[in-house]
Amino acid sequence: MILEAIAKLPFEGLSKELITLGFSWIVMEAGLSPSAEDFADIFENSIENTLKKRAKMNSSRMGRNDKNSYDKVLSAWYGVKAPDTYIELFELAIKEAVKLLRSKKIDPTKSLGTIKWDNKGTYLGQPYNGHYAISPAVVKQPEYYEFQSDFLKPTAGQKAQIYLDPLWLSLLSLGFLTAFAGFIGGKYYLMTKPSIEVYFPDVEEILDGILALTDAGIESKARLDAEELYELKIAMKLAEEGRNVPEKTYPVTLHLISLEGQVYTELKTLQLDIGELSNYLATYIKKIENYMTMGVDLKVKLKEDNIEVEKYPLWALVDIAEKELRSGVNGDGEMLAYILVKDIYRAVNTGRRELIEDSIFRLFRQGRGLLEGTGKASGELRKVLRAFMQEGHLEVLM
Repeated sequence: MILEAIAKLPFEGLSKELITLGFSWIVMEAGLSPSAEDFADIFENSIENTLKKRAKMNSSRMGRNDKNSYDKVLSAWYGVKAPDTYIELFELAIKEAVKLLRSKKIDPTKSLGTIKWDNKGTYLGQPYNGHYAISPAVVKQPEYYEFQSDFLKPTAGQKAQIYLDPLWLSLLSLGFLTAFAGFIGGKYYLMTKPSIEVYFPDVEEILDGILALTDAGIESKARLDAEELYELKIAMKLAEEGRNVPEKTYPVTLHLISLEGQVYTELKTLQLDIGELSNYLATYIKKIENYMTMGVDLKVKLKEDNIEVEKYPLWALVDIAEKELRSGVNGDGEMLAYILVKDIYRAVNTGRRELIEDSIFRLFRQGRGLLEGTGKASGELRKVLRAFMQEGHLEVLM
């Protein structure tokens, strides 16, 4: 039932990636031919447990067109007005679909078996109380617009609208909340696994991996100022919490979406695979903690908002690199911390010990030259570099 429905979808892109991610929950728990009760149980458990916190997080307000359209649709479907934000819309869609499923007012078999399209768009499922919902702008528009220089350029994506019945809307909503890795600086971070359906029904590890990655994105508040720093911040959070991402989860696709003018736009799309980084940083933490048990503290003490905090030296260097990128060059005109971090990042991602050693030795030479010479650098960077160059820390980095 589910595989047949996915195979009939006449579009690719973010909409399909989110819908198939929503289906993953169903397949993981109930297989490829679930009952209406299965759908209801899985929707309810996901929104009341695993995704409960995400459903309460900040997001952008619904655009005027979406708000007007959903006011009409949700009034016809459920007797309620549209909420203010997109996250609230997705939560409501899932919770209300549960009620329809339990009262047998919608039939998943008929809904999934009804996929039609014409020159106006694609119709998923059957109209409920005479209405379809439109795909929300935050999902549909980024498929058609990408950001290039200072203007918006239509991509090859399908512009025709996607119309959804309550079940399909809830699947899209479940996929969005699963992919959600933060709404930071007015931008959405979404992580998807294109073609995840090829792994059905064996998707539990992949879904767990995506949830771990997106949790790390939310909790670290990582921003895509630079790909290297974003990946490091995610991997650092995973390492801190001791969470493993199964290898088969990678690569995942990161969508960076922002409201540019009146249009939600795909600012960047990246393929992420931080397996090597995560393994390296997990070992890094373990070795530092081993030194701690022997009475050797390799962490660096810094002031943040007049409060003293302790950080792993590599964490502190990444934080300084992030500040450099946001404030521009300083010191003698170079983004020193960022250059050092980028070198380590590239070496670790190769997985080759000799390149990692070369990178660490370069960092030590540059750090010693800065500390012993006349080069300009902030007091914070100097303090972090001194912590970096402790003998025990060199062994940890290797």
